[in-house]
Amino acid sequence: KSEKHPSTNTRPPRHHCRPLRSRPHRRHQQPRPPLRRLMAPPLRRTVLPRTAPRTAPRAAAPSMCGILAVVNSKLSPEALRLQTLTLQRLVRHRGPDGSGIHVVETPTGARCSSVAHERLAIVDPLSGNQPLFSHDRSRSLTVNGEIYNHKQLRAELKDPTAFRTESDCEVIVHGYDEFGVDIASKLDGDFAFVILDDQTGDVYAARDPVGVNSLYMGTGLDGSTWFSSEAKPLVTGGCIDVRIFPPGHYYLARGGEEEGRLVPYYAPSWHSASAATQPLNLEKLRTTFTAAVEKRLMADVPYGVLLSGGLDSSLVASVIARLKRKRFLEHG
Repeated sequence: KSEKHPSTNTRPPRHHCRPLRSRPHRRHQQPRPPLRRLMAPPLRRTVLPRTAPRTAPRAAAPSMCGILAVVNSKLSPEALRLQTLTLQRLVRHRGPDGSGIHVVETPTGARCSSVAHERLAIVDPLSGNQPLFSHDRSRSLTVNGEIYNHKQLRAELKDPTAFRTESDCEVIVHGYDEFGVDIASKLDGDFAFVILDDQTGDVYAARDPVGVNSLYMGTGLDGSTWFSSEAKPLVTGGCIDVRIFPPGHYYLARGGEEEGRLVPYYAPSWHSASAATQPLNLEKLRTTFTAAVEKRLMADVPYGVLLSGGLDSSLVASVIARLKRKRFLEHG
């Protein structure tokens, strides 16, 4: 006879009858994913719009002034003004300190011309806004450049009328009144400019001898002539041809002429190697280089020096440091 278990049941507990199983070691056991994760729907990635960029956009660094001129257009004065103002925005990054525009009808009244300017103020930042005008306001000037010998040219002028501004570029329009087309050859500096004559309809444009300042020209669909510091306004305005204004040339179109002519005014002898007949003069090289750096320090605003690590930029920075120290010792 079998003995009875002490409990009330006649059968023994299950654990006494269940066979033992060997469990794997916890290190080799794979964790089971929770049931909630198995039954959850796939997550959708939501991209929220950014209210502000992570970093501020880099603004275009202004380099020099920007000019735009449209000559002998068939548009009305109001339409030409609107067109010029619209295209003027394409060169606004070059001059953040001021804008100006001047629109004039030709003497016959059949066509109109305009000059516009975007200014980066360097000399006389308070009163040197453009366009600049002659004493009788019959000629208007838009220019991108620096004229290093403007004080010498002022002294050469016969007209004693006082200038309206202290800008170094105002001497161009007054010099054109006295010297005519020869004014470009008398300028020492970097420049690209256009002069309109309201009374005669003449147009005079010029670029510096080696092309430091950019200038483009083109022909509009209506036969008008365009000038700009960059090609973008010409292309956007629908010019049928866009070309580079050659350095060391001036452009002249008399009133009534639909097409002007380009005339070279700069033809130095050093273009030919046969002109190099003098022996090397290191002292003259030193003084000429120092004078070239010194005249480019003409500014009424702070300036800086970009160092590339090369020999030329290091020499320029060294000369500037010496000149500034000399000025401080002399003038404080």
